[in-house]
Amino acid sequence: MIFKDKLPVSYLLFTTRGRINRLTYWAASIFIWATFYVLFNLIEFIISYTATWTIYPLLFFALFATAVKRLHDTNKSGGWLFLALIPILGPAVLIYLLGFKRGSIQANRFGAVPDTAPDYFKNPDIKEKIVNDVTQINPVLVARVENPKTVEELQSIIKMSDRSICIGGGRFSMGGQTASEGSIHIDMRHLNNVIEFSSENKTIKVQAGIRWCDIQQYIDKYDLSVKIMQTYANFTVGGALSVNCHGRYIGLGSVILSVKSLDVILASGEFVHTSEKERPELFFATIGCYNALAVIVQVELDLEENVAVKRSHKKMPSEAYKKYFFENIRENKDIVFHNGDIYPPNYKNVRAVSWIKTKEKPTVKTRLMPLAAAYPIERYFIETFSKSHFGKWRREFIIDPIVFASKRIHWRNYEAGYDVLELEPESRKRNTYVLQEYFISVKKFNEFSASMSEIFTRYKVNVINVSIRHAKTDSGSLLAWAKDEVFAFVVWYKQGTSEMDKNKVAVWTRELIDISVSLNGSYYLPYQPHATKEQFHKAYPKAEKLFELKKQLDPTFKFRNVIWDTYYKSN
Repeated sequence: MIFKDKLPVSYLLFTTRGRINRLTYWAASIFIWATFYVLFNLIEFIISYTATWTIYPLLFFALFATAVKRLHDTNKSGGWLFLALIPILGPAVLIYLLGFKRGSIQANRFGAVPDTAPDYFKNPDIKEKIVNDVTQINPVLVARVENPKTVEELQSIIKMSDRSICIGGGRFSMGGQTASEGSIHIDMRHLNNVIEFSSENKTIKVQAGIRWCDIQQYIDKYDLSVKIMQTYANFTVGGALSVNCHGRYIGLGSVILSVKSLDVILASGEFVHTSEKERPELFFATIGCYNALAVIVQVELDLEENVAVKRSHKKMPSEAYKKYFFENIRENKDIVFHNGDIYPPNYKNVRAVSWIKTKEKPTVKTRLMPLAAAYPIERYFIETFSKSHFGKWRREFIIDPIVFASKRIHWRNYEAGYDVLELEPESRKRNTYVLQEYFISVKKFNEFSASMSEIFTRYKVNVINVSIRHAKTDSGSLLAWAKDEVFAFVVWYKQGTSEMDKNKVAVWTRELIDISVSLNGSYYLPYQPHATKEQFHKAYPKAEKLFELKKQLDPTFKFRNVIWDTYYKSN
């Protein structure tokens, strides 16, 4: 933790490093003069007028320190304070600079924008050999942690290892998919370079440890954008491909639809290039297959143009959403992002939100999402929504109508650049926030929605939101979750962290899986592995083919994690 966070008042009043904005400057100035007034009168009353001179150095230094940091915000040095020596004009300019001039909207030579973070939220480096995920309810003790910095080093670790190996990136999965007890955990985040880039062909080749936000920063100046990714940009590319992620994109689906080729390392240490045309059996057994056969090392991706998008929204009854989607969204080529939010606890209403291509000027100042050092408002509302039915009612009928009343126009990269820190609670010790996801044929939307609502109500599940996404059929992953054109129901809920709480979640989760499978759907694997082996194979019928390939390419069961320890080990 830096000095600014440990002693924020001391940092503000007695250092000249960094930047402060106009509001902080005015607040600090009022605080300084008010404190000086109180201390001056108190010292004069108790001691003497002469003794008051002892506090003047503190006054002047505090005023100097805050003024320097305010000038830094406008990208000017503290030397500009010498303007005060120029009669009349100098003080007038200085008052304008300190109290009224807007600060730099991006990082400058004196630091990041005030109250912003220098980078996206990251899970910390692994200590004490315990690998956990963002939920903090899946700790796994591993033998050791490796952090390769080159492909050759990674190859050597895999080839020479006498233990099983598990792979991790950002560790934002929620069920132990990056760990196996007693294994060697390989943290891929140092393999994060751009290998090749072509703005003309709209392609980029990157190492698997790079994050989507890093790609966005690299390609934004070329007016290009990632074709398919999650809403949050913290995740590594390798992790996203391993789970075959998706986002809110219309006319697309899982990330496999944007992958041109892969470079992977097999359990033997062999480096292999694969694509839909070159060794396709390996390509389709790697993307979305959770490192069952190989470690993803490098990826070539398709890109799209970075365009301005305008938000539109409409609230409707849940049973009307399917018809609305097919009539207004599905074939609209101008819509880039779309999702529907089902409001708990009654699940009777949906707010459909679309981001549509526009020529209008964006309403935001930056092309990429600015990062806040903290998200107190978001944290407050998440906690409020999760505490009671009244909190959820306030969201639907008070908060969201206010939020959606304003006009919003963002860049595509901006809207795809959210930071998961905004969802991070103050503590996950007693309660944690978790995701689940179910994929249902678009024809069966109403049937699943009704069953889901009944299960959540019966088990009193503390659901905060159910987001509806759309995806086209997967191109061939052996663990494809979109075997048909589907709606994805992304469930975000709050649960306790005790073993009893986990078991309660397992009960209603298995009921939801049964419903989805009965409708020829599936569930998503990056979350807690509550499904039985029978449910797993019903949802993923091509898993047996994957297992046969694993026996051939990984006969000693070198690549492991909780998924394969649960569903493959005893196979």
